[in-house]
Amino acid sequence: EGGPVMTASVVGDPDGNITPSLRLSCAGNRSVELRYLTTADTVQPGSEADFLFENENTQLTLHMQYEDEDGAFAATAPESGPLLAFLRTGEEVFISATSGNYTDQTFPLTGSGRAIDTLLKTCK
Repeated sequence: EGGPVMTASVVGDPDGNITPSLRLSCAGNRSVELRYLTTADTVQPGSEADFLFENENTQLTLHMQYEDEDGAFAATAPESGPLLAFLRTGEEVFISATSGNYTDQTFPLTGSGRAIDTLLKTCK
């Protein structure tokens, strides 16, 4: 919509025709937008869900809104908040919906700190 945008992303193992992904981009006001594409093939527009993000040492819950435009759940988080600190640590992140309505996903985090730092340098 607004032209090229720097994005930090990672993909998980495909499930059928859908490859899950996590994408971070600048959202303004010293925050980032996280977009989570699940392997769920039927999500109702306007759906909301709480997702548990876990690694070897930490858990955090993130409330996300489904956006039909690109078929991903989305949330905004501050640059200095716990989500980005979490995504910079550990070898992988395991994501599950607290409701159990969506397939659990695991994403590797190798190189995530460098990718997030590169992204944040472009945010204004």
